Amino acid sequence: MRYLRLLLLVFLPVGSVSAMDAPGRAILPVADPQGERELSLSLWYPASGGSAQGVGGNAVFRGPIAVPGAVADAGPFPLVLLSHGGVRSSPDSGAWLGAALARSGHIAVEVNAPRPGSARAGADEIWRRPDDLARALEAVLGDPKWAQRIDRNRISAVGFALGGTAALAVAGGRIDPDAVLRSCRDMTGPDCAWYAAGDVALETLARAPLARDRRIPEVSAAVAIAPEYPDAFSGEGAATEVPALVIALGPATETKDAFAEVVERSGTASLARLPDAGPFDAFPLCTPKGAKILSQEGGDPALCATSAQARGTVHATLVDRIRSFLARTEK
Repeated sequence: MRYLRLLLLVFLPVGSVSAMDAPGRAILPVADPQGERELSLSLWYPASGGSAQGVGGNAVFRGPIAVPGAVADAGPFPLVLLSHGGVRSSPDSGAWLGAALARSGHIAVEVNAPRPGSARAGADEIWRRPDDLARALEAVLGDPKWAQRIDRNRISAVGFALGGTAALAVAGGRIDPDAVLRSCRDMTGPDCAWYAAGDVALETLARAPLARDRRIPEVSAAVAIAPEYPDAFSGEGAATEVPALVIALGPATETKDAFAEVVERSGTASLARLPDAGPFDAFPLCTPKGAKILSQEGGDPALCATSAQARGTVHATLVDRIRSFLARTEK
C-alpha cells in the first residue's frame, strides 16, 4: 500500500491532489558577502492546508505538487540536506525527492547554486557542492522560523550524481585529488567532453581545495545515488564517519563495479542496487516535449529517454529505500 501511494502521488494531476497530500514549499535565499556564490534554498516541509499546485517544474521536467508558503507543522522534524544532479543541473532538479521526503515527515532543503558559466568554473563544483551544504545548514539553523522545527540530532545529507559525491564528503569521506585530476585522461569521467571543449585540463587544477576535509559534524547519515567520481574515495580516506547508503542505478558490470568498491573501501556504507533503472532516472519526470526541447537546445535527449511511468516506478523505489535507511539511522 505504501508503494502504491508513492506511485499515485507521482502521477496524480494537480487538480486532484488535496492539500493534505501536499507538503509546503518555501524559498530561503543565502547571500554571499563577497557576491560570488549566492544560494537559493528550496525547503520542502510537512504542512497542512493551503492550495496545492505544481511547483519547481520547467519546459523539460515536471515539478511535484506542493503548497507554496504553507504554514509549517510544528515539528521538530529530521532535516535532509539535498544536493541533486551534475555540474549543469537545473535549479530544483531534486524537487520530486524533496517533496517526497517532506511527505514522510522530513524537512528537506534542496541547495540551488548558480550554474557555472564556463567549463573552468564547472571544474570547481566537486569541492564547492559540499561547502554549499554547510552554508545551507548554517542558514536554516540560523533562521528562527526554521530552527525551532528542526531536530538537530537527526540531520542527514542526500544527493545524486555530483550531489551524491558531496553527500559522501560531508559524511566524512575524503576525496583523493589525484583520482579526480586523472579522471578525464581516458574521457570516461563525468563532463570530460565539456571540459575538453572549454579547453580545461583537470590535471592543471589545484589539489588543495579537493583534498580539504569537508565533513559536517552535524550530519549523522548520508545517501549517495550514483555518485560521480567514485574512484576518488579510495584508501584510508574512503571511510565515512557515519552510516551511508550508496544506491547504484542499473545492473552490475562484469568488470569493475565502482560503487561496490566505494562501499567495500568505506566500511561504514552499504550498497543498494536498482538493476532496472537507467543512469538518468534520478532526474525528474519529463514533460511530453522534454526530449525534443533538449535536442533543439543542444542538450542530451537521453535525459528523457525513460517513460514517465517507468521513471515514476524508479522514483517510488528510491524514495522507499531512502526513507527506510533514514528511519533506521534516525532512531
